[in-house]
Amino acid sequence: MKIMHIADLHIGRTINQYALLEDQALVLNQIVDQIDNSNIDVLVIAGDIYDRSIPSKEAMQLYEQFLLAVNIERKIPVLAVSGNHDGAERLGHAKSYFKQFQYYLSTAIEDSFEPVIINDVHFYLVPYIEPATARNYFDDESIRSHQDTYQAIISRIKEQMDHSLTNILVSHLFVAGGSVTESERELVIGTVENVNKSLFDSFDYTMLGHLHTPDAIHDDKVFYSGSIMRYSFSEIGQRKGYRIFDLTTGDVSFEPLNFERDLEVGLGTYNDAITLNLGVNQDAYLKLELSEMEAINEPMAKLKQIYPNLLELKPVLAEGKHITETKDMTHLNTFDLIASFYEEMTNHHLDDKQKDVLTSMLSAGGESLET
Repeated sequence: MKIMHIADLHIGRTINQYALLEDQALVLNQIVDQIDNSNIDVLVIAGDIYDRSIPSKEAMQLYEQFLLAVNIERKIPVLAVSGNHDGAERLGHAKSYFKQFQYYLSTAIEDSFEPVIINDVHFYLVPYIEPATARNYFDDESIRSHQDTYQAIISRIKEQMDHSLTNILVSHLFVAGGSVTESERELVIGTVENVNKSLFDSFDYTMLGHLHTPDAIHDDKVFYSGSIMRYSFSEIGQRKGYRIFDLTTGDVSFEPLNFERDLEVGLGTYNDAITLNLGVNQDAYLKLELSEMEAINEPMAKLKQIYPNLLELKPVLAEGKHITETKDMTHLNTFDLIASFYEEMTNHHLDDKQKDVLTSMLSAGGESLET
């Protein structure tokens, strides 16, 4: 059996209000082609199918087209869990009906305990679950963190597991020590969302979503696929693609995806930008960090005539020039030191009245006016 593992599709994603739906359609079509080329038997989607809990009509239509191509036309089983960006209840609508087409969708705790069985391989599909939901489900006030949450779920699963068969866990969570980028934009306080990797020791493989790089962790049994595209400029340099698990040979590989247009960052001056000396692709999705823009009116509009997919412009302010001057003041008494400082700051000498006041104050304080 060959399993393709993808995650974090984030269909409907925008970057600085720029919609990526057309790019996502091209990538999903590429995934369908690779399913054919690699003779994939099962597709696993480890959460964050959509970018928002209430996706747009266009985003839903794109995912529907992808499902039709994979699940209906090719009759390939699709196993999916909801992620933290998905609206679990909305996504899970009609999931019982979908099972007859071998589209298995897990969006609630109770979906986790009954494995999906394909050729004697048991798949346990565990969606993203908040601690409050688990606390209520298990009626256990001690559940306060994601570690507590998934420990309770996996403990229930282990009670019924057949260890003589291949057992695979699919979930959407944050393994402790994983690498985070700007795209995983949930606010996390401390380590409350972290889950220890040892929780998955009983499974032959664990296929995860949530962290956007396949290199978030390195393990022989626990894997992230990463997101299918770069979804923030902090993800430049990350590998993007999918994993293939060949259960016959035991091989696990990562296969990259290609993009018609990628994200790039350009650094330099405004003049470098308009003279095409930034070393970036003009047609890429761009973030430019430019200096010497202080006198330029509407720089974004001017630059977009050259770089049509410019998404972000960050001014880089020139550092102020600091001149340090050293003077020997050790020979001055307190009066002369103050008088010198006043002159330095105001470019004026103390007048007679100011001198009298200063002398009076220093004398009252017992200060000697002699050098």
